[in-house]
Amino acid sequence: MKSTMTDNVSAGDNGKASSHIFWASYFGWLLDGYDTTIYAFVLVGALTALGISGITNISHFGLMFFAIFLTGWGTSFIFGPLADKIGRMNMLGLSILLYAIGTFFSGLSFNLVEFAIARFIAGLGLGGEWFLGGTSVSETFPEGKRQIMAGRFHSGWYLGFIVAAVTTPILLLFTNFRVIFMIGIIPAALLGYIRIKTKEPEVWKMKKDKHPDKMNMMLSLKTIFSKQYRRTTIILVLVMIPVVTGLYGGTLFAPTAIINMSHNFKGGLAFPWNVVLGGTIISFTTLVFCILMPYMVRSIGRKATLTFFMIFMILGLVIDYGFIYSTNNLSLFLPLLALLGIGGADFSVFSLWVPEIYPTEARAGGFGIITTVARYVGAGLVFLIAYLAAVLNNLGYALAFASIAFVIGIIVLQFVHEDRNKELDRSVDLAPTSE
Repeated sequence: MKSTMTDNVSAGDNGKASSHIFWASYFGWLLDGYDTTIYAFVLVGALTALGISGITNISHFGLMFFAIFLTGWGTSFIFGPLADKIGRMNMLGLSILLYAIGTFFSGLSFNLVEFAIARFIAGLGLGGEWFLGGTSVSETFPEGKRQIMAGRFHSGWYLGFIVAAVTTPILLLFTNFRVIFMIGIIPAALLGYIRIKTKEPEVWKMKKDKHPDKMNMMLSLKTIFSKQYRRTTIILVLVMIPVVTGLYGGTLFAPTAIINMSHNFKGGLAFPWNVVLGGTIISFTTLVFCILMPYMVRSIGRKATLTFFMIFMILGLVIDYGFIYSTNNLSLFLPLLALLGIGGADFSVFSLWVPEIYPTEARAGGFGIITTVARYVGAGLVFLIAYLAAVLNNLGYALAFASIAFVIGIIVLQFVHEDRNKELDRSVDLAPTSE
C-alpha cells in the first residue's frame, strides 16, 4: 500500500538542507568516478614506474589491481549497517577520508605491495560512496522527485570520469602518475567543507529519534536477511556481479586498450587525445542514459530497463573486444565504445530501485550489501579474465567472455519481484520482520 503524507514523515528536506545532502552525495560519487578513471589513465605509467614492463604484463597486472580495488570496495559493505545505526552523512565523511588517504598514498607507493595496499584503502573508501549517497538522496526528496534525483545523482560518477578523461592526459604532459594521484586529495578536502554543513536526512533522523536503542547494526542485518527481504537481496547481489565485472573488466579497461591499439594506429588522433576521446564517448553516453533512466523506468519498469542496459553491455564487450580490438581498428573501436557507454547506465537502475526495497532501519545496509558483496565475486572474475588473457594471449577475447556473466545475470534478474507502484518507506515505525 502506498504511503501517505499524513501518517508518515515529511517526504523530504527543503532548501539548503536537501541541497547540501544532494551535493555532498553527488560530489562523493563524482570523486569515485574521478579516482577510478585516473587510475585507468595512469595505469601504464604507474606500473612501468613500479617495475612492470611489456603490454601483456601491464594488462595482466592492471586487471589484478582492479581486482584488489574491487576487494576493498567489497569490504565497505560494513558501512551500510553502520550508517543505519549512526547516520548516512557520518559514514559518508569516513568514506571520503579513506578515499583521500588511499588516493594520496597511491602516489607515494614505490613497490607493488605498497600500491596494492593503497588501492585497497581507496576502494574501501570509495565503495561506500555509492550506497551512502544514493540512500541519502532517496530519503531527502519527495516521491515525485526521488526517481529523477536518483538518475541525476548517479550521473555524477560519469562526470567524474569525463573530468579525469579530459584533465589527466593533459597533466601527464607536465607531471607523472604520483602527482596526479596526490591531486585527488584536493576535491576530497573541498567535499569535507560541504560535509560539515550537511545534516542527516530527516527520514532517518525521525526514526532514530523514536527508536534510539533499537536502530543498530544487528537490526539492519536481521531485516535485510529476514524472510521478507532475503530472496530479493540474494538475487540482486547475483545480478550485480556481471554489472561490476563489465565495468571493471571492460569499460574501465578501454583507456589501456586504446593505448595498446595506438601502437599500431597509423593515422588520426595520437595518444593521449585518442584516449581522451574514448573515455569521453563512454562516460558522456552513460551520463545521458543515467538522466534518461528514471523516465525509462516509469515507462517500461525497473527490470526491463536494467535488462536493456545489460544487453548493450553484452554487445559492447563482444563487438568492441571480441572482434574490433584484435584487429587494431581504432577508428572503429572508438565510436562503438558508445555501446559500453549505454550499457554502463545499468548501475543507475540500482540507485533508484534498491532504496525503495528496504525500510529506513535497513536501507543503507541493504543497498550496501547489494552493491559491495558482489564485488568479491567480481574481483574473482576479473582475476579470471586476467588469467584467460594470459592463456589465450589475447586480452580482447578474454574481456569478451565477460558477456557470458551478463547473459546469466539477465536470466536471474527475471526472478526478482518488481512492484511498479512501490514508494520509499517513510514510516517512523520499525518494519515487522520474520526469521
